[in-house]
Amino acid sequence: MLALNIDAFVTPTLPRQASLSPSVVATRAFWRHWIPETDRFLGDDTTNNNTDGTDDLVEENAKTVFFGSFLAAVFLLMTPQVTVAVSGGGLDFAGLDVSGKDYSNSNYKGKDFTQVIAKGTTFAKSNLQGCRFYKAYLVNTDFSGADIRGASLEDTSMDGANLKDAVAVGSYFSKSILDTASVENADFTDAQFPMKTLALLCDREDMKGTNPLTGADTRESAMCP
Repeated sequence: MLALNIDAFVTPTLPRQASLSPSVVATRAFWRHWIPETDRFLGDDTTNNNTDGTDDLVEENAKTVFFGSFLAAVFLLMTPQVTVAVSGGGLDFAGLDVSGKDYSNSNYKGKDFTQVIAKGTTFAKSNLQGCRFYKAYLVNTDFSGADIRGASLEDTSMDGANLKDAVAVGSYFSKSILDTASVENADFTDAQFPMKTLALLCDREDMKGTNPLTGADTRESAMCP
């Protein structure tokens, strides 16, 4: 993979190199080329005249450490980067016209329905937890019995939309909720409404009942007086 011209790196001016084997000289030349100032690790200190083999042991240890580091660096450079795809990523249903479609009894948890056109679409009894319906057109949309916990329904058009039996715990609404056809039996625990909107919502005749799934009282869940 890597070809080196040993003659280009060998500097036979050091007195101790004359007695070294060609392989040792080549190894020192290699490391001196890639990792400067390694003479003292490779036993090239001219003031050290040990002849008991200590230099060879130090040299072998140094070669092991440096060679291991070199291979690790090459491995990291050659390893392909892994890109993790996010499940359900992309824009999902954002901006689409899904009018009249039947998405009932299905799981769409966490999907993005931003600016979707869903006139007359049914999501009855579907899992819509954490879905984003920001600026969506939800005229006559059926959310009856749907789980819309934590969903964002802000700045939507909800004329005639059906929220009967819906679980809207922690969901976000704007004043358009006043245009819905029914909120009976809905669970609005910790749901967020504009202050004036909540007062008007509590005045509705259908703001009553008990949610069949959670058992929450509709009025109490919205903290209506």
